[in-house]
Amino acid sequence: MWLWVSMILLAFSVSMDSLSVGMTYGMRGVRFSFVSLVLIAFMSGAVVFASMNIGRLLALFLPLQVERGLASVILMALGGWAIYNVYKPKGDGSEFSMEPDEAGGANRFSGTVQVLKRPELGDLDRSGTISQKEALLIGIALSMDSFGAGISSSLLHFPPLSFALLVGMFNLVFIRLGLSLGYMVSKTRIMKRATMLPGVVLIVLGLIKLFR
Repeated sequence: MWLWVSMILLAFSVSMDSLSVGMTYGMRGVRFSFVSLVLIAFMSGAVVFASMNIGRLLALFLPLQVERGLASVILMALGGWAIYNVYKPKGDGSEFSMEPDEAGGANRFSGTVQVLKRPELGDLDRSGTISQKEALLIGIALSMDSFGAGISSSLLHFPPLSFALLVGMFNLVFIRLGLSLGYMVSKTRIMKRATMLPGVVLIVLGLIKLFR
């Protein structure tokens, strides 16, 4: 029972970025097809699944106590990083500009790097609709924070396929919810405080695993 509670809480926490990213796109009126949403969820789950298998290989060479300690440290570090990102000054995205007809390979590469850093910039061609290629890139960007959580969860012996499916499902739900909530809710103070929740949950999970 506790295993599934931990899995759900962790999947919820590492997928919360999708909510804020979805809200950003909702503010701008950017549209996602169902296929694009599924691709984002698939990429998020696939990256977590891959990182969990890396963690399982790592676990072959570590004593059980070291496994648990390392998993706890990773979770708490991810939680601290998530809370830091809530208060870290962010640009408005105006520094990123690219005209599709004039951009060369260097600009396209620069745009790709920007999306990996900030998934909300994923509409590279400024079309107002997220293409399937852009959806794959956004999915990879959203799963970056999940990579460490995947390694940590494998050290805690979570089943890889089940956890990856949970992460993919939460990403799909949160992006869709974020798109629906849009501009108004994203500007409220309550939402600002709520973005701290994933970091707090990760730190608490790490502490529980450390002393349990």
